[in-house]
Amino acid sequence: MTDQIGYEAAFRAAPQALLVTDGSGMIRLVSAEAERLLRRGADELVGQRLDRLLVGDPTRSLRAGAAPGDEVAGPVPATSALRLPDGRQVPVELRMSAGVDGGAVIAIDVHGDPGRSRPALEARLRRLAEAEQEQERLLGDLIRSQERERARIAAGVHDDSLQVITAAMLRLQQLRHRLDDPGALEILGRLEETLALAADRLRRLIFDFRPPALERVGLPAAARDALSRMHDDTGIEVVLDNRLTAEPPLPARVLLYRILQEALVNVGRHAAADRVEVTLDHQDGGYFARVRDNGVGLPAGDGPPGSKPGHLGLVLMRERATFAGGWFRMDSAPGAGTTVSVWIPRGADLESTPRPPALRGSRPARAGSAR
Repeated sequence: MTDQIGYEAAFRAAPQALLVTDGSGMIRLVSAEAERLLRRGADELVGQRLDRLLVGDPTRSLRAGAAPGDEVAGPVPATSALRLPDGRQVPVELRMSAGVDGGAVIAIDVHGDPGRSRPALEARLRRLAEAEQEQERLLGDLIRSQERERARIAAGVHDDSLQVITAAMLRLQQLRHRLDDPGALEILGRLEETLALAADRLRRLIFDFRPPALERVGLPAAARDALSRMHDDTGIEVVLDNRLTAEPPLPARVLLYRILQEALVNVGRHAAADRVEVTLDHQDGGYFARVRDNGVGLPAGDGPPGSKPGHLGLVLMRERATFAGGWFRMDSAPGAGTTVSVWIPRGADLESTPRPPALRGSRPARAGSAR
């Protein structure tokens, strides 16, 4: 353990921009110089796939021509392009050495042409970071406005539309006692069924906007209700593994519930799963939630949330966690299902953004459960 800590400290202090990846292409360690060059902190880089940062799979040149089990000589030079937050790409030079268990150690530098010098890249990244901060502020405003609008609509539907429908159903019952014509009674019955269906849909809408159990009973109860509804609607087997020993504050409850809600919607629409498990737990002084299904998984080439157009739900899940000072992660592979994990700090809300800890993607789940 001491050797490992010493190695990581020395690596962090290296004068080069260095990354360490594991055999799956996930970034596991970054030097401080890499953080400075890339204008991103270790908490953002660690746990991210290399192909989200660099174009293609530059580490394939390490494996090219090597038989299984062969040691690959290094360092191996390569060229790639750095993906900037605005979608543009900046050419970079790499020197790579084989790491542990199929991983790699990668040194990053900018091409030597004056227009692509390190100062020029840093200036561009600085401008992009400022633009990204403004984008994050606007997204934060969007999420906060969305929550306020959800609460307003739920209250309006409950106090107005649902009450009107309930009153109409009572009057139809009174009318039924005054009718004896079979045809009229049949029409009345169909009308009562239609109103009952409308009332049920409005109650579902209220539940989606602001489930009553979330405030009255707590997050596990609201998650259990959502899973029960999912089972009733789809037939999917559902499991709640609740390890929480204390109820999160209401803002944290709402944040976690919204992410769970969106993840379950994705399972129902896209996963073709027959089983989904939700885990709630305490972790690192905050709250952890995970949604795991046994569905088809993401097609090869699909990136993490927000990497492809149309994945707004995934983007919002990530942004909710990030704005609260937490982290969001999605792991998937074809035929292996999808796992969505999220952590937020204790007392988190959408009005403040404490710095999140580094995402520890390789940490195993704690054994035991309290269903």
